[in-house]
Amino acid sequence: MRRAAGQTSTNAFSRVVDLLVEHRIRLDALEHVLKETNPLAHELYLGTIENLQAKKAGEVHQVLTQMLQSQPSES
Repeated sequence: MRRAAGQTSTNAFSRVVDLLVEHRIRLDALEHVLKETNPLAHELYLGTIENLQAKKAGEVHQVLTQMLQSQPSES
């Protein structure tokens, strides 16, 4: 039973990775089209992506800090 559950989770994980790769390829293609058709909009897009990445990094750091502070210290 456990093996079947493990196989199911592996298959689900593989499907998620496949979808992420597929969407990344599409985003890269759309970015290329945007760069060729409207360089100004492309620069705005890149700036927005950088801002979102910085915001995400800050949020991840905050969550990790909270998790570490909430764990009992092992002395």
